[in-house]
Amino acid sequence: MNKTQKSLLINQLIQVGEAVCRTIGPQCEAVVHDLADMEQSIVWLKGSVTERKPGGCMTARGLSLVRSGRTEDSYNYTTRTRSGKMVRSSLIFVNDKEGEPQICMEINFDASPFVAFRRALETLADPDEAYDFQDAFIDDAPQMLETMCRRAVEFIGKPMAQMDKTDRLRVVQLLDDAGAFEMRKAIPAIASYLGVTRFTIHNYLNEIRGKATDEVSEEMSEESSP
Repeated sequence: MNKTQKSLLINQLIQVGEAVCRTIGPQCEAVVHDLADMEQSIVWLKGSVTERKPGGCMTARGLSLVRSGRTEDSYNYTTRTRSGKMVRSSLIFVNDKEGEPQICMEINFDASPFVAFRRALETLADPDEAYDFQDAFIDDAPQMLETMCRRAVEFIGKPMAQMDKTDRLRVVQLLDDAGAFEMRKAIPAIASYLGVTRFTIHNYLNEIRGKATDEVSEEMSEESSP
């Protein structure tokens, strides 16, 4: 897919997003991502459901799907914003001829008023549905990485000061599975959060992914070279 083709597809998705938002109203938000830059992937956004803006990064779920290579469309899953809104979301990927994801369209619907209305009427609202979410709508990559680190550490259930190598290795594995390392500055940010060196994070990834030690050394040499 060349730049002209990608630009045309992005413009077509923007038209679709505009139509969706105008039809559904202020509870809806549409976002178009250019996956060439995962840290600043948002190239167009209409609506204010997730309180983000163009130039923001991909969601945690999107990063995870790209990292795992499972970029099939994902429909109507539950997420939450930082301000506590309950959101129904869908992700639609556009791949090139080789099957590599190039563009993603995201639709978000603020379901919070309707959930509140159901509760007010004492109908059956599923509490698990309201609190089972995996995403975080955050404007920039550093905040996204910090949120992902915090969630991974919370999942382990230990204060960082009490973590041993096995615990830290598990944190890095959770972050790798979630697609955190798709972002360029992930290694120094995660190393700083966990209180270890970049070389340690490289070694953990080496162990997790089964890479050869000399490959990691080459990566470190390249990273430290001017």
